[in-house]
Amino acid sequence: MSLYDMANRLARKLKESDEYSSYQQARRKVMDNERTLEMLQDYQTQRMKLQTKQLSGEELSEDEKQKLENLKEIIDLNADIKKYLDAEYRVSILLDDIQRILFSDLEIGIFTEERDEEKHPD
Repeated sequence: MSLYDMANRLARKLKESDEYSSYQQARRKVMDNERTLEMLQDYQTQRMKLQTKQLSGEELSEDEKQKLENLKEIIDLNADIKKYLDAEYRVSILLDDIQRILFSDLEIGIFTEERDEEKHPD
């Protein structure tokens, strides 16, 4: 079996997984309710803006922190959004685990330590 066939088989298995099925079900529920969808999108947009700000080295103001916390509290009260975010998180953990398995034994890139070891073996 070729690597591409195996990758396609893995993709099909992922789509059949309980994690992905739960995610799709939660996603449909959010997508079917315009108000819930807008609330989720607003939360994600605000969170992304603040994360980008932090990653660029800027400090978040207390007002920004409080606004995000208020949005998070509102989101937590909406069962459909909470289920969606939980399901999304479970799928991301599954994909991270699979990526770790796939790439754990591959040697990709050149690292200073390796180069030094090859030049000066014990």
